[in-house]
Amino acid sequence: MAKLQGLQVDYVFRGLEHTVRMTVDGSLLEVEVEDRLTTDQWRGEFDAAFIEDLTHKTGNFKQFGIFCSMLESALTQSSESVTLDLLTYADLEALRNRKIGLGPRHLSAVKASPLNSKRYLILIYSVEFDRIHYPLPLPYVGKPDPVVLQKVIRELKEELALLKSKPGKDFRDAEIRHLREELQRLAAEKQEVESGLLALQEEAKLVTKSSAVKEVKILKKIVQSLEEELVRERAKHQRGASRHFQENRQLADELAEVKASERSLRIRVKNLTNELALYKRGRLTPTGPSPQNRSASSRSFPHPAPSRASAAAKSKEGRRSTSGERSNSRERSGAWQAGRQRSTSRESRSGSQGRLPRQSPSPTGTRAPRFDPTAFVKAKERKQKEAELKTQRCLRRGISNTPPSSWRQTQSRAPPAFGADSLGKNRARSSSGMFPGWVLSGLTGGCRFWLEGGGLP
Repeated sequence: MAKLQGLQVDYVFRGLEHTVRMTVDGSLLEVEVEDRLTTDQWRGEFDAAFIEDLTHKTGNFKQFGIFCSMLESALTQSSESVTLDLLTYADLEALRNRKIGLGPRHLSAVKASPLNSKRYLILIYSVEFDRIHYPLPLPYVGKPDPVVLQKVIRELKEELALLKSKPGKDFRDAEIRHLREELQRLAAEKQEVESGLLALQEEAKLVTKSSAVKEVKILKKIVQSLEEELVRERAKHQRGASRHFQENRQLADELAEVKASERSLRIRVKNLTNELALYKRGRLTPTGPSPQNRSASSRSFPHPAPSRASAAAKSKEGRRSTSGERSNSRERSGAWQAGRQRSTSRESRSGSQGRLPRQSPSPTGTRAPRFDPTAFVKAKERKQKEAELKTQRCLRRGISNTPPSSWRQTQSRAPPAFGADSLGKNRARSSSGMFPGWVLSGLTGGCRFWLEGGGLP
């Protein structure tokens, strides 16, 4: 451990001022205590082994270096856990007896005289729940030796002369100058630090203010963008809702139209089914006289029997449809017109075939052909289109004095294919206005179409 020179402090022990000097040289510790009032001195030298043995006996072992550091801290009073006390032998004995619980004892005068001259420097180490005393015995060395004092005085004088003999101004002036320069340097440094601190504070204020303003602006922009997005989403939602509402209305209207068309189609299918049933009934159910009468009538009339059955079915179908389906007159008018044309053409063909030799009926009878609904519907549509084309041609010709040639040919060539009663029936239906067809207007001389139940236009 490095040697410490001149560690000297003034310490008060029990109200008396003392001067304590401490010197450490390697593993040797020297302690000196001097009474400033009487100039009595006590000095002791302790090696490392003694110090470590002393600390071991107290129950709290300390190494030599640590013990010296504790003693130095106690002298400089830099730590509250270590303190110093100066005791006599009697004080130390009383402390021991009090610690072990014994009363004070009085020493003999012979033993008291040399022991009372010795002093004990006590190093007190205080911990949380314990207090340890390390006693250092200091023998009495008497008053200071005049020879030693003179030697010290002489050394001090030599040191002073050496300082005065140095070139330049006085030592104190140099020290003062050095201290002044140090003071100026520290003052300048302090001023720089203060100015830097002020600048930093101003900058911090500006940064805080600018950052707050920027943050507010950013938040405003975010809020504005969110509001715009909300408006866009709301408008988009409204447009979508209105579009969906319109689509729903359109779909509802379409559904109503589809339902209405479905109802009309069902009615039409029902009507067509009824007509088909009537047609089947007219084709499959033969009406007229017995086979013997059929051969006789075939001699008197040139028309074959199937044509009479077809005409009877046509007349029966006309009577039923006019009485039961008067509400759908426009749809049925085409069918009646086609039937009328078909009957007229058949009458004309039968009139032309009357001059040919008749065919002998087969003994097993004629079998009715198989009914084809698709062909029937297509033929019906084709005949409706032909009737419409004839109507348009008639209207384009305008008012003429003569009826169409087809009408004249039909009326002139068609012989009576039935008996007198059937002819009377046809005449009665034509006069009553229950059968649609082409008629000749005697007033204007034109060709007009007679609708069902409407009479002559």
